[in-house]
Amino acid sequence: MRSLVILMIEEEQPEGLSARKLVVETVKHNVLTAYNAEDGIGLLKRFPNVDAILVHAAQLSKRPTLLAEVKAHRPDKPIILASPFAEDLWPEATYVVDSHKPPDLLKLLGEDLQR
Repeated sequence: MRSLVILMIEEEQPEGLSARKLVVETVKHNVLTAYNAEDGIGLLKRFPNVDAILVHAAQLSKRPTLLAEVKAHRPDKPIILASPFAEDLWPEATYVVDSHKPPDLLKLLGEDLQR
């Protein structure tokens, strides 16, 4: 299995460390972290060759157009929406994973995104 580069856009205090980031790095993937939508779009412009973009659903309450913006910049990259509501439907999201179930995210990164 090759290492992936994941852009994670997730609100958290900069001095905190996301549990999701730790989980992803534990399986040897690389993570670029943005703590808000603006920084996420900026990182996507600077690092366009990420393998996937993971957005926490909380970002969408502040910036509902975020997934569309990400898709506009990198239409060829999968967008993973991490949400506590598995029924969340956003047409721009390639995948939706339960934000409270790290094994689901790891399964996605290990199987679907390795193809």
